[in-house]
Amino acid sequence: RLVSSNGRSHKSENRRHFSRMGAEKSQLSTPQRTAMLLVPALVHAPGHAPVTARVPRRSVATPKRVVSTKATSTDDVSLPTTDANAPSPKQPRVHLACPVCLTPFKAVNCQTCTKCNRSFPTESGIIDLCLDAGNAQGAYKEPPQKSGTKLFQNELISRVYENGWRQSFAWAGFPGEDEETAYAMEYMVGAWGGVVLDVSCGSGLFSRRFAASGKFATVVASDFSETMMTQTREYCLGDTRLRKMMTSEHSDDSPSLVFVKAEVGRLPFASSSLDAVHAGAAMHCWPSPSAAVAEISRVLKPGGVFVASTFLDPTAIVGNDEMTQQLSGLFKDSGVGTGGAFNQFFSEMELRDLTTRMCGFEKKSFARKRNRQFIMFKVTKPSL
Repeated sequence: RLVSSNGRSHKSENRRHFSRMGAEKSQLSTPQRTAMLLVPALVHAPGHAPVTARVPRRSVATPKRVVSTKATSTDDVSLPTTDANAPSPKQPRVHLACPVCLTPFKAVNCQTCTKCNRSFPTESGIIDLCLDAGNAQGAYKEPPQKSGTKLFQNELISRVYENGWRQSFAWAGFPGEDEETAYAMEYMVGAWGGVVLDVSCGSGLFSRRFAASGKFATVVASDFSETMMTQTREYCLGDTRLRKMMTSEHSDDSPSLVFVKAEVGRLPFASSSLDAVHAGAAMHCWPSPSAAVAEISRVLKPGGVFVASTFLDPTAIVGNDEMTQQLSGLFKDSGVGTGGAFNQFFSEMELRDLTTRMCGFEKKSFARKRNRQFIMFKVTKPSL
């Protein structure tokens, strides 16, 4: 008889061991007892490799995680899915923020900053999130604006913009608002079902088309010009479908169509909160394109897309950027041909470097469509 080091026989030790196993086995379910009986035979059977047996676990009801999806097809859009049994969320789909300290507001209809104590008014359905909102500037005056920025604050220009002014861009190769909308929608297909900001929207020429498409959960029309924002809202009020999109079902939710007066160089949106930003025929009027594009990169979600159209310098008509590079530089430096309506022209190389080298967009994501002086391009913010 073998005896262990503590003086007890192995026989009595085994008796106690199997007694404990029997007590534990009696607490197991039938499938679990069956698995325990089969394991030794499988593991020690001659000619068989060791097998790891999985003992069935009791099923536990746990809530399933809901995964939102976005459509990649131009024929269908899958909006974020929700659990039918869960209460409907009332979180705002547009995350506005204080333009001073960038602290997000609690809701779209609440524009009082909890950190810097600034309040921003909403007048005639337009949320004013410029630094001088509510005449906060007092006696302070900004330096004179460039002509391309100042011109579009004129009420007359706002009224004629879609009645001849915008159509005149055809001389530079702009294909027209319908085709430009189709280009932009193609570039923004990955953002369908999300939130798109139409920055420097002018009279809302593209904002209205994006909203009417039904492809986005929310469209934000934004411009620095008060007269342009007023004109945009008037046009939307004249469309029955768009007028319905300007109201929300919940008091703390955002409408599907929102109007925000804002400076492109200080966008009043939470960081990484937008799915797409569009700027149609606008960059050539921005006071500082680099500051604006940096802000656009900040507010876009990882993987978000920036789409813009603008004017190339007149040498682009030749169609050989390398050959005309030196002459192109002279045009841009002199400002000849802008007519006072633009602050500057661009070259394609400039737009590539501005977006992908200076402001961190993916280099390989740059894509564009060109015709004479017209260019529309898109770039994507790197994903995490």
